[in-house]
Amino acid sequence: MRRQACWATNLRSPDTKDKLLWKWTPDQNFSTASAYRAFFLGQSSIAGTKVLWKARAPGKCKFFGWLALHDRCWTAERRMRHNLQQDDHCALCSQEPETISHLLVGCSFSRQVWYRVLLRGRWQSVSPQHPATNFTDWWLTSRKNFDKVERKSFDSLVILIFWIIWKERNRRTFDHTSRSVIEVVNLIFEEALSWQQAGFRSLEPFLLCCGLFPTQLVGRLTIAL
Repeated sequence: MRRQACWATNLRSPDTKDKLLWKWTPDQNFSTASAYRAFFLGQSSIAGTKVLWKARAPGKCKFFGWLALHDRCWTAERRMRHNLQQDDHCALCSQEPETISHLLVGCSFSRQVWYRVLLRGRWQSVSPQHPATNFTDWWLTSRKNFDKVERKSFDSLVILIFWIIWKERNRRTFDHTSRSVIEVVNLIFEEALSWQQAGFRSLEPFLLCCGLFPTQLVGRLTIAL
């Protein structure tokens, strides 16, 4: 970063030494924190990044969330824009262009997954309903319906479901195999229990609402839907 400072010279007293003044603090003294803040001056913030940063989830899943928020995921729509493939159809529904918002909350397949998962915990009122839903707006709006404890659980669950939907998309795109809605939902609950046992306790309120207790997990989980 270009040095953001200036030299102050007392013209009346040539014997006085120059003094370095740092323009980014009130007392004009340098601090690492002020230099870090100055680095981001003029940049616009991305909606959802603070929520993502505070959410409890594995690092790889939060990194995927960061890419999604910045629209840097290589969806079919983006690959087509870069002339890397001929069509931009969604890998899950084959009906609409595969943007990241469509894939995560707008696709008919994804919306079924959301509804079935949230229904289990009686949170279905916040499930995405419209094909044109923006995933960031939906997330930030929906989380306001919960109290502080449940909100943390909801944030972790959102990242988990985003991650599983993305993995299912990659499975269909690269492995040419697919799971049904019920199989994806069961996988989400299995993964949620694994996260909880790995120390991500924020998911516990949702799992308890679903009647699931991690200590009782034996073998593969099958959810009655």
